[in-house]
Amino acid sequence: MTEQVHVGIDIGTTSAKICARNGENVILEFKKIYEGDNSDAAGLQNPKIIIQTVLDLLERTKSNLESRNLKISNIWTCGQMHGIVMWKQRQNEIDLETLTISPLYNWTYSSTELPAFLKTIPKWECGDLHPGFGLVTLAFLNYSNPEFLTNFIHCGTIMDLFISILTQNPDPLISHHNAHSWGYCTENATWQSEILDFLPKTLKLPDINSSSEVSGTWHGAKCHVASGDLQASVASLDYYENTAYVILGTSAQLCCLIQTSEKNATVIPATVVRLPFSTSKTLVAACAMNGGNALEATLKMNSPEVYSSNRLQELLNQLDKSAPAMPPNLRIDPIFIPERGSSKTFSISGTSDDPLQLLEATHQGIIRNLFELFPIPLLKSLKIRRVALVGSAQSPRFRRHLEEACGSNNFELLVSSSPISTPLGATKFF
Repeated sequence: MTEQVHVGIDIGTTSAKICARNGENVILEFKKIYEGDNSDAAGLQNPKIIIQTVLDLLERTKSNLESRNLKISNIWTCGQMHGIVMWKQRQNEIDLETLTISPLYNWTYSSTELPAFLKTIPKWECGDLHPGFGLVTLAFLNYSNPEFLTNFIHCGTIMDLFISILTQNPDPLISHHNAHSWGYCTENATWQSEILDFLPKTLKLPDINSSSEVSGTWHGAKCHVASGDLQASVASLDYYENTAYVILGTSAQLCCLIQTSEKNATVIPATVVRLPFSTSKTLVAACAMNGGNALEATLKMNSPEVYSSNRLQELLNQLDKSAPAMPPNLRIDPIFIPERGSSKTFSISGTSDDPLQLLEATHQGIIRNLFELFPIPLLKSLKIRRVALVGSAQSPRFRRHLEEACGSNNFELLVSSSPISTPLGATKFF
């Protein structure tokens, strides 16, 4: 009898990842960077390049598994939250080549007009709104370029479009995770009615479902509604009571799980959000826009003429081996991208031309910013006693600053024994 496996997919901002799980064992993992997607600073990406990359990875995975007499039973997808893409298919076939499709407006999308525009649209009953949120983007496009939107009928996250193509389901579904990240999603998983007058009448919003819902099938495999990448990251980890997680990658997150029944018991600042996770648990998180991307930005700022990704990696490797001697007055607040809910901006005090010193100060600034977004008193009020390090947070160059921040506040530091795997986490929302 052919064994059946679950496949998890993470459609990220710069790359796609895929894994196959047989029982609790991960038996296959692939990753591919999007080639030819010349994303610009405005937060626009080419969805056809992204989806073709993911389709290629999925076909490669299917072939590999079939060669081992294994069959895909379920496909679980997660990916970049907040972003929105619009499309229209010809007749009943949803074909990537013939789709009329907009750019993907991702989580970094903004405009000089957006801050003023945000003041003109309804309040969201479940949180604060920010540039890059899907329905904020859609309302802004309807205000600034309504004729452009008449080319499209459907909208969704990039994951929702991918699943529609896989399953040939003409009516896209969005998970509560990702609908919340768009804004204007209610606690009951419906669209807040006040925003509808600000959206194009010709464009249908996706129906909101749970991440365990089946949208359709692909070669007999059940395809589930896509979850959020932050939720999938946390789902891939060992769960510890009274523990917060520091997740460091391109961006940075400090988050913890609480009982949904207790989610309104604590007042939270504008820099912290409550995110749907499961029926019993809610994810409380500070999602920093400035994480590993700030290291690249610092090095480019210091010596743009000699910058390269290889040069950055060499310097980071040196910092993992030892910390440089630091001038006592050097401090960097690496806010290269505005933080949601915070007015803090980039600043540097003290002087240094040494790239190692500048990068060391940037690491320290990334950690300081994370704990300013999610204040220590709030962590303690949520009964957090331990902080688990995930991803790059486990590296010595970040860990020494985390030890300083956590030790001085009597938090126990622990290394999560399970490596973070967003595609694996996506397979656990059943």
